[in-house]
Amino acid sequence: MSHARLIASLALAAILMAASWQLAQAETAPPPPPPPAEAEAETEAIEGTTAPAQAGGRHLLIPDISFVGTAIGKLSDDDRDPDRDRLRLDEAEISIQSYVYPHVRADAFLVAPGHEEFRLELEEGYLTFEQLPLRFAGHLGKFFVPFGRDNEKHPHSWPYARRPLVWRNLVANESLVGNGVALSWLAPTRSRLFLQLDAGAYTKAGHSHSDGEAAHEEGEAHDDHAHSELPEGAGANFSDKFYTARLWSGLPIGAQGELDFGGSWARGTTDQIPLPSGALGSRNLQLTGLDVSYRAYGKGARRLLLRAEQLWHRYRSDLGREMTSGYYALANYRWSKYADFGVLYDWSEMPGMHGQHESALSAIFTRQFTEQTYARLQLSRGSRPGKRNYTEAWLQMVWGIGPHTHQLE
Repeated sequence: MSHARLIASLALAAILMAASWQLAQAETAPPPPPPPAEAEAETEAIEGTTAPAQAGGRHLLIPDISFVGTAIGKLSDDDRDPDRDRLRLDEAEISIQSYVYPHVRADAFLVAPGHEEFRLELEEGYLTFEQLPLRFAGHLGKFFVPFGRDNEKHPHSWPYARRPLVWRNLVANESLVGNGVALSWLAPTRSRLFLQLDAGAYTKAGHSHSDGEAAHEEGEAHDDHAHSELPEGAGANFSDKFYTARLWSGLPIGAQGELDFGGSWARGTTDQIPLPSGALGSRNLQLTGLDVSYRAYGKGARRLLLRAEQLWHRYRSDLGREMTSGYYALANYRWSKYADFGVLYDWSEMPGMHGQHESALSAIFTRQFTEQTYARLQLSRGSRPGKRNYTEAWLQMVWGIGPHTHQLE
């Protein structure tokens, strides 16, 4: 009997030791690998939940969120300028971006202007269909339309601190933004030539912080300057529906260079004008543009950029016709990934101000701190109606956090 009890005790002890060893091994062993993403997506779809969006093999569980701030300081010897000798937050932008379906991306840009009244508004909100049949792609929603070199870029992506005079006078700030649809077709060229056609139809989608309204609000806030605003062309403010088209192309030049060029067209109706009879007459507006750019790349981050663009502003009304034009030329040299220097010359007539024009020569220096943060100084010497020679200094500071994936220069 004693031997039986001893054997039973030893057996029980062996069982307990084996169980303890297995438990210790389970606690120290690495966790099992997660199931593949495709299996998770399939399981969620079977259970009736929404699978995460996929693009390029990457599942996005939350959207990319970024912030970009822009501060502008300006010195000027033209005492009619209400913004001279001031430093202000020019714009604050929040971007929310993600894929909502394979090859379908959603972009939203919320912007608040830097003047006294804080108003956050939707500057752009659209879907991009990256792979439609027959080599097509498309945009649907509210967005800056494809016209010219810089219209689709936000101001902090420009290679200068202020927009060229021809764009300010002939196009007007944020006038080429619309609610509508645009299609892009990539031609199946067999050579190294790139060729793309963009076309779209839109209705007007202006902003509460466009230049004209911002200037008006500044005038209200500073009555001593309200009577002395700078002369400015009427620009291209479409009042209802408008249409655009752009054909652009590019090809490599040698081993380290590339040349691209394009033509743009926009047509629509603008604000009606009073007739001598007292009635309101119709007014049709057409914009056309030509642009050419050359880039040459050297060792490291070195790059030479040469660019020129010409615009024509034509309107026809019951009172007659008028055509104005302007252009700019830019040369920019980047000698390291942290610094570049440029020279800008721009000249522009002014719609609605017959025979008047403005011109300026600018030197531009940019110091890059990170991919999304830089400081820029632009010194300008020019001539405008009422001020034969003026001098301006612009100091721009741009900082950003997050992926910030919309178009850059």
